Amino acid sequence: MKTFMKIAWRNITRNRRRSFITIGAVGFGLGALIFILAFVYGAHGQMVENYTSLMTGHIQIHRQGFHQQKKLELNITQPDALLNRLKEIQTIQAAALRIKAVGLISSAESSAGVMVLGVFPEEEKNVNTIHKRLRTGTFLDKDNPDDIILGASLAKNLNVAVGDKVVIMSQALDGSIAAGAYHIKGIFDTGTDEVDQGLALINHAAAQELFVMPEATSEIVLRLHPSLDAQIVAGQIQKNLSQPDLEVLSWQKIAPSFQQWIEFDNAFIWIIVGVVMIVVAIGILNTVLMGVLERTREFGILLALGTKPKEIVAIVGWESFFLGTIGSVMGAALGVGLTGFFGKAGINLTIFTKALNSFYIDAVVYPQLNVPDMTISLILVLTTSLVVSIYPAWHAAHLKPMEAIRSL
Repeated sequence: MKTFMKIAWRNITRNRRRSFITIGAVGFGLGALIFILAFVYGAHGQMVENYTSLMTGHIQIHRQGFHQQKKLELNITQPDALLNRLKEIQTIQAAALRIKAVGLISSAESSAGVMVLGVFPEEEKNVNTIHKRLRTGTFLDKDNPDDIILGASLAKNLNVAVGDKVVIMSQALDGSIAAGAYHIKGIFDTGTDEVDQGLALINHAAAQELFVMPEATSEIVLRLHPSLDAQIVAGQIQKNLSQPDLEVLSWQKIAPSFQQWIEFDNAFIWIIVGVVMIVVAIGILNTVLMGVLERTREFGILLALGTKPKEIVAIVGWESFFLGTIGSVMGAALGVGLTGFFGKAGINLTIFTKALNSFYIDAVVYPQLNVPDMTISLILVLTTSLVVSIYPAWHAAHLKPMEAIRSL
């Protein structure tokens, strides 16, 4: 076996320029592939983090049916006891109570539909980042129950600013008309139309009074460490609570369309992987096949001296393996190096900020190396390098010795 490996290596070094071009093409292709996968992985991480930090959190707990119907009567009673139990779970970084209801918000000039969130200001800061996205004013203060903060687009539609007064009208839990006047404390701008156009935050106590829910809340929002799988943790929490009247939903179930978009994007990326594999295959096939054709007489002599066809196959296979392996090592080093550099420096996409905000991506994207994806890419390249050697090897192994020797 060592003899065949030496012969294969000699054949590679015989035409160094062609071998170098092939190895360079394989390395560049794999390096670019690893970097693209790292970029997409980092962008998707940002998307999930930004999306969950605005509204949904990583996990939400409601009464069964509330997520679909948004009815006030589907509420959680004695939420403080449940909240204390949740805080004892180590995988949960933060938890917050919310009252959620739809209503009509009006100013002196206009009115619009709105989703009202009643929150505890300090707890809410631990589960979302709206307090960091204030354009003007300040976040809610628990000591000022008459304050409200609005999305920028909503404030523009109502033609109001910080300090102005708005009125919210809805239906209370007891069936009465819920109405309350609030002073605008701040205006936030997330860059996401669905949030900025239809969201208003008030204090949890004010929401309890407005909707006549003195000892209840609509949902509990949980924040986890980004590395944890929200679906797995949600299932564990559901088992630990042992309360069939409650539903524990991960963000994937809360926003299935968002999850499906990420899955579609991943599928598209693997199409690119397929294209890169084709390019790699053509490059290696060209080098190996040209080498076989140039050495037809040499293979004829080997066969005439008693070399078995399977041993000829081994020689050609080792050539292809060496080309793929060296190219893969170079490609892995290139991909990891680029990912490490841009993972710290970031890739500035400021000129696409408006479009990126719609997809919950920041202006600066930080690629993150995904070891499973990189491993799959390496295996694919090595497998491809061996598969494409099948035809050249078969061709060399089935040469007729006398015809091959006379071919030159």
